[in-house]
Amino acid sequence: MLAACQPQAGPDSSDEGPAVDYHVFETPEKLGTGLVDGATPDGAALYIEEPDPAFPALACEGLPGSVMFRQPLDGSDRTVVGNGTEPLRGRLVRGGSGDRVAVVAACESFFTDLSIAEQAEDGSLSDINNVQPAVPEGFLLNPSTVAWAQDGRRLLAAIQDVDAPDGDLAQIVSIDPASGRMTRLFEAEQGTGVFNVGQMQNGDYVVATNLVVSFRDRTGDVVASFQGHDFQISPDRRRMVVFGRTVRLATQGKSKAPVIVPEKEGLEVSSADFSPDGQAVAFKRYAVETGQVEINVLTPGDRTVTNIVTGDDYDRPVFTGDGQALAFNLYTGEPDYLTEVYVARFEPS
Repeated sequence: MLAACQPQAGPDSSDEGPAVDYHVFETPEKLGTGLVDGATPDGAALYIEEPDPAFPALACEGLPGSVMFRQPLDGSDRTVVGNGTEPLRGRLVRGGSGDRVAVVAACESFFTDLSIAEQAEDGSLSDINNVQPAVPEGFLLNPSTVAWAQDGRRLLAAIQDVDAPDGDLAQIVSIDPASGRMTRLFEAEQGTGVFNVGQMQNGDYVVATNLVVSFRDRTGDVVASFQGHDFQISPDRRRMVVFGRTVRLATQGKSKAPVIVPEKEGLEVSSADFSPDGQAVAFKRYAVETGQVEINVLTPGDRTVTNIVTGDDYDRPVFTGDGQALAFNLYTGEPDYLTEVYVARFEPS
């Protein structure tokens, strides 16, 4: 059992405590290989992506395409996600009304495919429909920005002029998941464009541009802005973490976002994931000069940070669907160059 905590004073936490202690965990164990891409709602499995000889179709840059699998946490055999003959590829995006999810595929950061499906508790997908977004001529859809709107009935995304930074402003749009019809919401940014889009519970949009994350009203006017290069919205959509050199906690309707993880010289936070109960955040922080990586867990309520692993080439921290464990990747070097999956299980609270 491991525990490495750095407690700091902070705001009150939720009245209902978590089912686990996010700062006490078992030694991470290797589960298998593949890119961690999410977790099933029931907490029993992960979604992973990896090329498979059974599906040799070329997908990107002449290389075999990655296939999405459901990998049980008990180590039993993984199964293909999809209809069996045409497996899905891409990033799974939850948050649709009912049990709908989106699967967004890309090649070298360029959008290639969008599918909408119904997700069961065990992570299996059904009623899979391919959708072709009606991107206006002269624009490109940024696949990393595709997210569900607050109502769960529309998708949000950013499109950018093919001649950026010299073309038209980037636009925030909504996408009808049934028809692919695209509706312009507002213009957002010139030059470097938009890196992420979301929507809070009160209807305010969230837009990440170059080193600034902002709340926007329905017309696109900035309501509040915070220093950082990306964000992650909590499950209840009332708060978000804004990260870059620091981690800030922003709350809808408020113009200030306190720093809850201070800057460490030479380190930057590049990704974050909320636990299903919203009481913890896992984040990756890396050294700009050396590339060394930390995977940490933060509880915003008391600003306690616990290190899970530190070393070279860790990535993609993701909570399991029941919040009882944290999965992440380790990229190995020579001779195999594997992408391994590890799981750290938390102790009951």
